[in-house]
Amino acid sequence: MTTTPTAQDQLFFKLCSDHLSIEAIPKRQVTVDLSVIKAQGLADHEVMMWTPYFVVLRNRGGVEVTVRKDGRMIIRKADSEDMAHEAASVIFAHVPQLQR
Repeated sequence: MTTTPTAQDQLFFKLCSDHLSIEAIPKRQVTVDLSVIKAQGLADHEVMMWTPYFVVLRNRGGVEVTVRKDGRMIIRKADSEDMAHEAASVIFAHVPQLQR
């Protein structure tokens, strides 16, 4: 029996040097089309800032996630490590629709 990997299984997580944020790094190479996020938004997320190089999103729980073109994410304002993992996984689950 094979299981389908979840978005969280496809990410590597590490604590950032500031010890206040968590970085989520895709285990496979991806390219995120940030203009799609700008044009269409992302369900349950507010676009706080957009540039051609990264976008900052905030979910309904107040967790802020910076998404880069290469799929790497910085997660801030999460109350727990599990909450940070969940926030990144929700966004990464949308990556197939956001790829070029």
